[in-house]
Amino acid sequence: MVSDTCYYAYRLHVRDGPQLPLFYGGKLFQQFVVDAWANCEQRKLNWARTYQHTLRSELYQGLQDAAVHDRHDGEDIGPLGCKLILPSSHVGSPRFMTQLFEDAMAICRHFHKPDLFLTMAANPKWPEIIYSLFPGQTATDRPDIVSRVFEQKKKALLKLIDNSFFGTTVAHIHTIEFQKRGLPHIHLLIFLHP
Repeated sequence: MVSDTCYYAYRLHVRDGPQLPLFYGGKLFQQFVVDAWANCEQRKLNWARTYQHTLRSELYQGLQDAAVHDRHDGEDIGPLGCKLILPSSHVGSPRFMTQLFEDAMAICRHFHKPDLFLTMAANPKWPEIIYSLFPGQTATDRPDIVSRVFEQKKKALLKLIDNSFFGTTVAHIHTIEFQKRGLPHIHLLIFLHP
């Protein structure tokens, strides 16, 4: 059986020969990509809802304890908990974000404050992007190509940093965000050896 994510990854990969009309759809293609992402995300959320017992959600009893013991003397207990626990592996969940934050703070505590803050933004005129576009398309028509090229550039940048471009690097932390125009950019903290 093929997962939704694997299916859409296969459909969104350009192959030799005649191309699918899907790639010429412009904004309709972008809507297809968003709907595909929403479909995959909904499947992951349904799994988390169905398999709460494997996540050991019974260990999170703050809400139940507060309701049973009435520790808050009539206060609203709504903000104390929720019925559905999302695992920290679910990208974007509060536990995922907390784990990333705590990992970054642990790195800062272990080494020291970061030495360099570097930002790299995607350029829609990169030759790799221009070469991969079909006739009449712009970079905004193909977010899949922009993301793939940006990922390659990011890996090349990290490899350059790891090979002591700025000096001996002991650690680095990064996050990737998307601008309003849809182009990705990276914020990178670099920790150098003292």
